[in-house]
Amino acid sequence: MVWPANLDSTKSRKEGRKLAKGLALQAPKLDEISEASRRLSLDFDPVAAKSRPGNWWEKGGYLTVAKKGRRSELLRSLADEVREIRNARRIHEKERRQ
Repeated sequence: MVWPANLDSTKSRKEGRKLAKGLALQAPKLDEISEASRRLSLDFDPVAAKSRPGNWWEKGGYLTVAKKGRRSELLRSLADEVREIRNARRIHEKERRQ
């Protein structure tokens, strides 16, 4: 299971962040993580509007991902791919404005 909090730089380790702050993302969304999983050709299933047991008030959802390798490597590759998606969107928005 991959929760958005696992990749969120605004969360503490106690709140569910699994990556170092330098590798984590600011407020990742479930759809961004789903898109990154699709781009990485992972077998995944998104489940929206569910909350982590420790943060029951946040209904961010989660992704079930077929495990390939270590969890930390999976989370790192997902964070890198979401970062690329965000950069591509930012560049596209700049081009549209011009």
